Amino acid sequence: MTEKNGYVYLIGAGPGDPGLLTVKAEKVLHEVDVILYDNLVSHELIEQFDAIKIYTGKRKDRHHFEQGAINREIVRQAEMGRNVARLKGGDPYVFGRGGEEISYLRKYGIRYEIIPGITAVQGAGAYTEIPLTLRKISSSLAICTGHPLDKIHVPDADTIVYYMVASSASEVAKAIIAKGKEEGTKVAIVQNATRYNQKVSAGTLGELKSRDKMVISPALLILGENVTEFVEDYWFQRKKKVLVVGEGAGFYDGKDCIIMRYLCKESKEEHRYTTIREIAEPGAAMMLLFPDRYSVFHFFSFLTEHGIDIRKLRNTAFCPAGAEAVSELVKRGVIPDLCLESAHSCDISKEMESLGISGENIIIPSLERMDEKLVYDLGLPGNTVAVLDVAPHDASFQAEVIDLDYIDELYFSSPYCVKAFRERYTNIPDSVNVRTAGPDVEKEYLDSYRKRADL
Repeated sequence: MTEKNGYVYLIGAGPGDPGLLTVKAEKVLHEVDVILYDNLVSHELIEQFDAIKIYTGKRKDRHHFEQGAINREIVRQAEMGRNVARLKGGDPYVFGRGGEEISYLRKYGIRYEIIPGITAVQGAGAYTEIPLTLRKISSSLAICTGHPLDKIHVPDADTIVYYMVASSASEVAKAIIAKGKEEGTKVAIVQNATRYNQKVSAGTLGELKSRDKMVISPALLILGENVTEFVEDYWFQRKKKVLVVGEGAGFYDGKDCIIMRYLCKESKEEHRYTTIREIAEPGAAMMLLFPDRYSVFHFFSFLTEHGIDIRKLRNTAFCPAGAEAVSELVKRGVIPDLCLESAHSCDISKEMESLGISGENIIIPSLERMDEKLVYDLGLPGNTVAVLDVAPHDASFQAEVIDLDYIDELYFSSPYCVKAFRERYTNIPDSVNVRTAGPDVEKEYLDSYRKRADL
């Protein structure tokens, strides 16, 4: 190991509900430089953090990264000096292949630590009111995988949980019965545990064996006499499922509702975007403003990706804001021309104005969340301000499609959010109650959905 290497955190994201992320995990995810995340990490959760995001998920018949490639990418990022979060659904040490990744890090001398997460079985038990242990009924718990079927384990335990049963639930039941379990043994299948579209079906092993019914992944099977009558009327099922499109909706009470967020970034941009050609133009005069250390990462990755030699930027002034951005720039062998003391947007514009910065061609390497007010304020003293979009969009996957059949109520916070939502969801089921933030939003909703439906 050398001191230039970064540090790796292996983090459990929990079973699906973004609110089940631990306090320690949240703190670290706000601090790291890179997040490598899996398919079971929700879009709502990952969007909270500003680090470089690399999607490494695996889906049936569509692997984005194989495990070996994931291992190598973690090490590659750390060897670049970055602090890395490897974010996995559930807990990384429960069917999460965390042991393999740690072995690989040890091989290359990369320092690391493990932050556990709430497991899928813990979340499923709590969100369905199936107690994993129950006095006088269940005093032991075993966790198994549902494949391969010819080697399925049936431990001597009061409660047995099988992961990864979506494609073979009835076959798993047959294999368990063949190993000696009674057909009358109680079972429950939990799909999408802790999420808005959680679904529970209960019965017996014999009933499951004979059932040819689609089970959606991720799913697990809980087997034991602790599968209680509460499965028919549990606390999570009773709550209203509300999808908030945009911001606001503080009037919803968490005691009564499960609130999901559909991110809707309203564009108020009047500034222009610059392009790779303008940046690479020989002799182009500009000031590169880095509002934080992440913008430095994005910018230098952008140069490498497009084969731009930094020496072409000979008429460029480099201006990092805050000590962290200064440090990251210096690490790359670039001495800043102007160092701003604060990384806060309001302070950046005030400090540049106090220094008499005017008439400059200012380029801001853009992260996913661009501060529109900063762009506006920087332009007031006569500067030309443009944004260079350097975020690695192709490293992420498109946000999941929300199943509106599981939603009880939709809340639109602005007319723009109505339009953005309709681009992806052309119809809203009649069973969904729709609320809006005001008359202008209501009008846009009626124009976009009700009136078009009447055509």
